[in-house]
Amino acid sequence: MTETSYTIESLQRGLRVLALFSRATPALSLSQIKDAVGLNKSTVYRILYTLEEAGYLERDPETRLYRPGLKVLQLGFTAISSLEIRQVARPFLRQLAEEVGRTASLSVLDGMEVVYVDRVRYHEVIGVMLGTGSRIPAHCASLGKAMLAFLPPEELRQRLDGVDFAPCTDNTITNRADLEADLAEVRRHGFSINDEEWVLGLRSTAAPIMDENGAVAGAINVSVPTAEVSYEELISRFSPAVRATAAQISAKLGYEPENSLNE
Repeated sequence: MTETSYTIESLQRGLRVLALFSRATPALSLSQIKDAVGLNKSTVYRILYTLEEAGYLERDPETRLYRPGLKVLQLGFTAISSLEIRQVARPFLRQLAEEVGRTASLSVLDGMEVVYVDRVRYHEVIGVMLGTGSRIPAHCASLGKAMLAFLPPEELRQRLDGVDFAPCTDNTITNRADLEADLAEVRRHGFSINDEEWVLGLRSTAAPIMDENGAVAGAINVSVPTAEVSYEELISRFSPAVRATAAQISAKLGYEPENSLNE
C-alpha cells in the first residue's frame, strides 16, 4: 500500500485490529492480536484500550479476551440493511423522481440520525448538497419522522430518552411532547411533513418502508423549495406519490400489512 499524507496511521492500525475478528476468531487475546498485527505490546494495548472505550471492543474480565462490541454490530447491521434496501428501492426511487420531477431520497435510521443511502437527483434544492452517507437530525427531517413514527413504542421511548432537540430553524420541533404529537399524525396519515424545520426555504414529505416482519426498514422522501411548491400542494400531490412508492418498495421486501409488528 502506498503511503500518502492523507493516511492516519493510528486509525489504520485500529481498523487492522477490528479486521482480525471473524466468525472463526470471534475472541482474541492481547498476545494473539499483537502477533497478528506485528506491533509491540504497549502500542497494541493502547489501540485496544481506545477501541474498548469507544465501544467497538469488549474485554471479558475473566478470560481477558477481546471481542467486537455493540457499535461494531450496529455498523454491520446498518451496512447490510442499507445495501439490501438500496438495491430493491433504486428503480422505484428513479421512477418517483421522474414522476414528480424532484430529487427523491432513501434513508435508514441510526440512533436519532437519518443516514442517506441513495438519492436520485432531479434538481438540486436551494443549494443543499447531500450525498450517500450524509447525516441529519431525525427530529427535524421528514425521513426521520417517517421512521420514528412506526417504531415499536418501547424502542421509540428509548431513542427519545435524553435527546437534545437542538433547533435547526425557528420551525424545528424542540421538545418531546410536540414531536410525539407530530409522530401520532404521521402514523394516522402514513406520511410525514417537514415544513422548513431543517432548512429554511425547504419542504419535504416522506413515507416509511417496512420489511417482511412489519418493522421499519427505511424511508423515502421528496424535497421541494417553498417558493415553488405550497404546503397544500406538497400534501395533495407529492405525499400520495411518496406513500405509494414506499408501499411498492415495502411489498418488494415482503411486507404484508396484516403482518405488521406495530398493529
